[in-house]
Amino acid sequence: MFDIIEKGQKLDLSVVSKQGGSGKFYFGAGWDNPSGPVDLDIVAVMLDSSGKITKKADLIYFGNKTQAGVTLSADNTTGEGDGDDESIVIDTSLIPSDVDSIVVGLAAYSGNEDLATAPNAHFRVCDGEAEGADQIGAVHLSDAAASDTVVAAFTLTRSSEGLWELQNTEQFHQLGNGSRAIESFGEHYA
Repeated sequence: MFDIIEKGQKLDLSVVSKQGGSGKFYFGAGWDNPSGPVDLDIVAVMLDSSGKITKKADLIYFGNKTQAGVTLSADNTTGEGDGDDESIVIDTSLIPSDVDSIVVGLAAYSGNEDLATAPNAHFRVCDGEAEGADQIGAVHLSDAAASDTVVAAFTLTRSSEGLWELQNTEQFHQLGNGSRAIESFGEHYA
């Protein structure tokens, strides 16, 4: 079992992952809906060596769920159900060679929601491709300030040797709601 990496910490996945330097990693988010539907969305962006998104297709969200090595689950718009409500699996062995890093985040899509008030929200990463795999990182969504609608939570970075490192970045942003939050997440890396 891993120590959970806290904000700012990095893990060399070639050393600590049961899968070695590359493998599949599961990112899961969950929340509750005691007062009605709440819509949070996992987003990811694939970046080149300069840390920039080079094409619109490299923004992964509910309207673009699959890219080489990256697969997003169905869009849960209510928060109903136990465990993780949405997930994304990244298979680092299938990531194109022109992608040097992937930032995975979470956006509050619902009209007036923010991450600080989303009921019982969590966001985590596991060493494997399923919800039950060993958890290796978690973002404390309770650290979000009022009006923080997006968090750039985790960054996977490929080294010059082709090995992957995971960092808990936990950077909160006030980027609005709805499609604007998703677009702004991608534009942040343009």
